[in-house]
Amino acid sequence: MSESRLRHRPATTGHAAATTGGYITELKLPAVGDYIIVAKRAAASLGLVVGFSLQEIDDLNIAISQACESACAAAAQQWGTGNGQLKLIFKSQPRRLEVEVRSVPPRAVEQQAVRRARREADLDYETIGLNMMRLFVDELRYQVDDQTGSLRMRMVKYLIE
Repeated sequence: MSESRLRHRPATTGHAAATTGGYITELKLPAVGDYIIVAKRAAASLGLVVGFSLQEIDDLNIAISQACESACAAAAQQWGTGNGQLKLIFKSQPRRLEVEVRSVPPRAVEQQAVRRARREADLDYETIGLNMMRLFVDELRYQVDDQTGSLRMRMVKYLIE
């Protein structure tokens, strides 16, 4: 298979969004702060594919870093430090990149056994970090699953010319 054909295929999922001409790339990482650099590099690379400037990529990386830190903290509170995973879903389309960051329960450990009792004060995601993320992306939504305590953040960055 030639290199040019590989460039036009999605990175991991094997299918393109049919109507938009976009691609979906998924990345799973341990919910540990040391792996945030991997998420930032993936976002930067996909930002280049979309056509973002270096400033736009820096803005995206700040938001990705904060979202991953929040997801790692949520995973640590729910399932213990290092037990959960981060799942990042990148949807690249012409002139935009959508990134979803999720904290996911551990596979090997039974969810009910590891889940800790949550306190409302511990799960306050309306923090300075969330407000900071709003400065660096064009759209931001977040949600906490009441059953599992999983955190889900969706960010969209548009190419502005």
